[in-house]
Amino acid sequence: MRKFIRTYKRQLIGFIVAIVLVVGVVGALWATNVFGWRQWRIQEVQNFIGATLPVDAVEIQFTTRSQSTRIIWLRFNLPADTDLTAFLTQMGITDPLKTGFTPFPALNPQEVAIAWWQPFGSTNSSGVYWNTGSKTIEMLVDNTHAAKQVVYLRAYSFSQK
Repeated sequence: MRKFIRTYKRQLIGFIVAIVLVVGVVGALWATNVFGWRQWRIQEVQNFIGATLPVDAVEIQFTTRSQSTRIIWLRFNLPADTDLTAFLTQMGITDPLKTGFTPFPALNPQEVAIAWWQPFGSTNSSGVYWNTGSKTIEMLVDNTHAAKQVVYLRAYSFSQK
């Protein structure tokens, strides 16, 4: 055994160092996820809302907070003729978008700091409010611009996620 250790000392040290590094990185990732230190990625937003964004979605912006409940603000643009039925269905929303309806009657205090969150300037929009019992999804589609739709989506859960 001693001969083996002497012969492969460098390789054994390298192996031990590699194991320590891997455990350290995995542990750090675990800690950032558990304690909420890491910023969310778009994949996690899609998992949270229960739907993948339409393939034509561009200029995607989102932010999230998790003080007493998880809340997500998401905005993206689509070509004007994009049908959102499949996107709504993925989220479990069976109600159609209602012309002239806004689920955002007033800015809440957290939204003031989000520069790109501007659903209140729409002059031609439709929206939907959907409550599953454990999660609420509010969506406004701004059709003010002839060439694009601007989708504003706010989702929140009633438990920490």
